[in-house]
Amino acid sequence: MTNQVHTQSVLTFDGQDDYIDFGRNDLGGVFAQGSSAFTVSGWVNPHQLTNKATTYGTRNVFFARSSDRYSDNFEFGISEDGNLDLFIDETVEKFVRTFGNGELTLGQWHFFAIIFNQGQLTIYLDEHKYTGSFRGSSLNKATSSLTLGATLHNRIYFTGQLAHISVWNYPCTQEQIQTHRCGLIVGNEEGLVAYWKLDEGQGTTVRNQAGSVHNGNLRGNPSWEIAQIPFATQLSNEGEIQLETAKETTQTNTDSEESDSIQTLLVFQPESEETQTDETSQSEVSINTPLILQPESQETKSEVSINVQQQEQPKILTQEQSKATMNTTPQSKYKILAIDGGGIRGIIPAILLAEIEKRTKKPIFSLFDLITGTSTGGILALGLTKPRLTSELSENLSVAEYSAEDLLQIYLEYGAEIFYEPFFEKILGQIEDIFIQPKYSSEGREEILKKYFGDSPLENNLKEVFVTSYDIELRIPVFFTNKVEKQEIESKRFRKLCSAFTVTDAALATSATPTYFAPHRVSTSHNPNGYYTLVDGGLVANNPANLAIVEAQISRQENNQFFNTEDILVVSLGTGSLTTNYPYKEVKNWGLLQWARPLLNIVFDGGSEVIAGELERLFEHKGNQNSYYRFQTFLTSELEEIDNTKPENIRKLQAIANRLITERSQQIDELCSILCS
Repeated sequence: MTNQVHTQSVLTFDGQDDYIDFGRNDLGGVFAQGSSAFTVSGWVNPHQLTNKATTYGTRNVFFARSSDRYSDNFEFGISEDGNLDLFIDETVEKFVRTFGNGELTLGQWHFFAIIFNQGQLTIYLDEHKYTGSFRGSSLNKATSSLTLGATLHNRIYFTGQLAHISVWNYPCTQEQIQTHRCGLIVGNEEGLVAYWKLDEGQGTTVRNQAGSVHNGNLRGNPSWEIAQIPFATQLSNEGEIQLETAKETTQTNTDSEESDSIQTLLVFQPESEETQTDETSQSEVSINTPLILQPESQETKSEVSINVQQQEQPKILTQEQSKATMNTTPQSKYKILAIDGGGIRGIIPAILLAEIEKRTKKPIFSLFDLITGTSTGGILALGLTKPRLTSELSENLSVAEYSAEDLLQIYLEYGAEIFYEPFFEKILGQIEDIFIQPKYSSEGREEILKKYFGDSPLENNLKEVFVTSYDIELRIPVFFTNKVEKQEIESKRFRKLCSAFTVTDAALATSATPTYFAPHRVSTSHNPNGYYTLVDGGLVANNPANLAIVEAQISRQENNQFFNTEDILVVSLGTGSLTTNYPYKEVKNWGLLQWARPLLNIVFDGGSEVIAGELERLFEHKGNQNSYYRFQTFLTSELEEIDNTKPENIRKLQAIANRLITERSQQIDELCSILCS
């Protein structure tokens, strides 16, 4: 096949921090949970290929919807040998398929097309065609951002250039793929949901030529350059093209691999309607495929309409369920804010909340119906809902005392006082901290929290607040709420405290981290011994988002109603996910001394990530209007400590928070729009 050179502007990615961000976007359902068919095609020019890979094995990723261990959807990349790496989370397997024979060489433009059809794969790399399959037949749940030029999972960046990326909501035929390679995509074709030519030549936004939505924002600093793309000429009258078919090659040994070296040179005619229908029928035999079977006589055009109908069907069912269970008129979502524990790392959610206040121009308490937190997150939740004292020293129950920016100063100005360790105790070291006494005196923490919260009654807080702790004598969870009607003081399984307790009581209880601070004792008439003995709520719920949903349901059930997932918006803020690992050879002989602090970190971080993962699976993606937003980042080992108040560490935490805001800026805008609705 001969080529015709097409000159245009293209984007060049430096492999360091450049990429295009399309937000948490499933492209109208193409990459949504349950989607079983799509096509992606385009042009790629790799400038450098390395062996650095994601945890799934995808290298030099140029197109992805993937950010963390719970939100991965797909990753397309190039191996260091110039083959196509393909990861698709299709619910059954999670490893990379590799296709090709070294076609994707450095410094040259190459055409690619990836067709996924109910687990069956067809890959085109220039003139070559490869086939393969996955065991699963449809995509898994994902909430990550869609990106070109990188994957946010493990930060694997692409070095090179991209152009004419198209995404279709059905499996394109071989004849259609050849029109893509010839550069004949117009932008108004049926089933085309995104077409990024990437030829703008200037600015920081790339436009979708197939519609007004799904535009992307440049991150890092990708540069515009002039390039010549070797489009293929149109097919001859006979429509014959030679394509080399090869068995799929993978890095994972499977029973289905028989002979990776066998290749056959074939001559293909443009596919007839009958041929297309037969292939479709055969691929739909899988018992795991939740699809409407298509009549054999239907054409490709009708396949597209059925696909669209299938993707919309769950939405209709959900609306019907909502009518049946809620029996109310349409209303805005019930909005929940949940903040993880994490000590000094509370800097991260505090900065995120300050950004939300900046963009919405509203205080946090006015944007949510329920605010919950654990430990450092509990302090933020309490502070954001505390009413302001007037000049007459009474409380104004319509204005918050503190903004998120105000509470950030607790960490920046007073962090060293809260986590203050006298010099002589530092000399005695870790043994005394673990075996003899808490690492820090509670005096500094009590003084700072008293300064901020005083004796303000908990029940006066402006919005419903829910803060976690644990009583080590009663051996039950103890929660603080400002809702008197929810108080529970007799249960042997848990307590909810409100009347006669202060904001300071709740703040000191939720942040009394074992081994770091002494338990906080609160006087009460509820118990025979006359007090509660409370420690950090992170021991039972470091990520309190699931408890907040339960609280919302309890409130709703009082009116004989309940929430469906589409009725709730959950914003969950992490304080950084830990990455330090503990190799077996190093820990197999550890005792109490070595395990004390690592075990606490494992309990806190593990509990948070379990809840985050389960909630991501619970909530269904609704276009660009999500019901669940989780803002979390990964931390290197030196940033994991919850008590590291050194100026350098605080600056790094601030930088991480600001980088997270930059990377998720579009999602934050979407969230702010929902919060203000």
